[in-house]
Amino acid sequence: MEKAAVEKRFCVGCRVTVLSRYNPDPVCSGCVRAAREASGIVPTWVWDSAPLRAALARVDLAAFAAFVRRASRLSLAELGALVGEGWSKSLMSLIERGSRDTLYDLRKLLAFVDAVGMPRTALVPLLLGDPDATLEAEEIAALWGVDTVELSRRGFSTMSAGLVTAAVVPAVLPVPERVDRAHVRYLQAALVRVRDQDDVVGGCGVLPQCLRLFTRARRMLDESDYSAAVGQQLLVVTTDLGIKSAWSAYDADDQGLARRLYEQSALLADSADDSAQRAYLYANMVQQSTCLARHTGRKDLAREALRFAGRAEDAARAEPSPALHALIALRRSLVHAQLGDEAAFRSAILTARRALDRGPHEADNMVRTRFVRHSEITVYEALGTARLGAIDQAIRLHEAVLDDTTRSPRDQAYFRAMLAGTLMAAGDTEQAVSHGSMILPAPGTPLASARMLRELQPVREAAAASGTAVTAEFCEKFDAAARTLHAA
Repeated sequence: MEKAAVEKRFCVGCRVTVLSRYNPDPVCSGCVRAAREASGIVPTWVWDSAPLRAALARVDLAAFAAFVRRASRLSLAELGALVGEGWSKSLMSLIERGSRDTLYDLRKLLAFVDAVGMPRTALVPLLLGDPDATLEAEEIAALWGVDTVELSRRGFSTMSAGLVTAAVVPAVLPVPERVDRAHVRYLQAALVRVRDQDDVVGGCGVLPQCLRLFTRARRMLDESDYSAAVGQQLLVVTTDLGIKSAWSAYDADDQGLARRLYEQSALLADSADDSAQRAYLYANMVQQSTCLARHTGRKDLAREALRFAGRAEDAARAEPSPALHALIALRRSLVHAQLGDEAAFRSAILTARRALDRGPHEADNMVRTRFVRHSEITVYEALGTARLGAIDQAIRLHEAVLDDTTRSPRDQAYFRAMLAGTLMAAGDTEQAVSHGSMILPAPGTPLASARMLRELQPVREAAAASGTAVTAEFCEKFDAAARTLHAA
């Protein structure tokens, strides 16, 4: 007798790829990779991606649930535990395979959305049937006045009227009564995700979701129950989320918010008993204080940066990570340059290079220090050299940094902005404008690093005085980027 033909299973994401019988998941590996990519998107929430938006736009909530789970690297049981009581492993499996319509119940959908920390406004592709749709503040206000006839005319599904209200009403995210390892794993995955997104879009692009994650983690830490082991893990990841939020605020040039977040993170870090984390935190505080000293000319801020550097070094004293020690030395180097101490600056740069020359170590935390490499040392050498007055040498060093094409898109843009600023200091307006124009986005495209725009401000001022067609075009692009950034 002939064997019965095995029914083909297709990926719920692309609906084209035939899934192997050995693949228990309903999505193919290509769709999973795409769901974990953030390039080209200024994210509205942590798991924002083109495939996920497309799934929402076609009202395919099975694919939506599968993308969220696979992007966050959770098992069916872990995602069910994250959402709450009644969301079992078997139920999650049925939902992802389209065999259970649970998420088509508005209350269940919102429970899922809130549990994974998704802002309800991120449901807009589902509301409008457009994967690229976003909801600006004025559009939200306008929707309040739209009657049901207009809703029908827009082609909303039967659940859309309720979703409009649910999406625009800010929800106080609930926290679980008891936190387990699934909640911690989800926060850890989200932290990695926002760091990856930051490499593409910059601090302004990820700051809202960093704050959302940090606030929720803090509430879990303060309000939920957990075992001692889970509590320790929760404390560490909450501290890391606080540090990431502070750095994003720093990159967004909201220095007051960055300082408050660093101070909150320092209180948590003192309890977390993680010396490497505490050293990394204080190294970041050195960076902010040095930046403020540079822009204000205040020597007391530079002295404060030196004190933070001392704390970082004390915390890292027993840590074997070469990358961490190199980072602390680099942050210290710019303080010495700011204070005009060239000998101490050169010594710190040499210390950083010697640390990295020891090679990678298993203690290196690639999540925190993956950007620390020899090109990073060259960046700091260029910045310090410029502050000490050797502008021509600084330009050559900045140009050398651009040869490292392995750096993230955000890093490459910022490095070019610093080169433009240094060229401007040398009086080469034409080349400064040329490099600045390469990184300014097209009109209407979000600019996600206020720090980068600040580096280009002197170029903008000189370009305005020049009065040529090229410089006028640069000024127009700069002003459009500044307006977009301010509006965001």
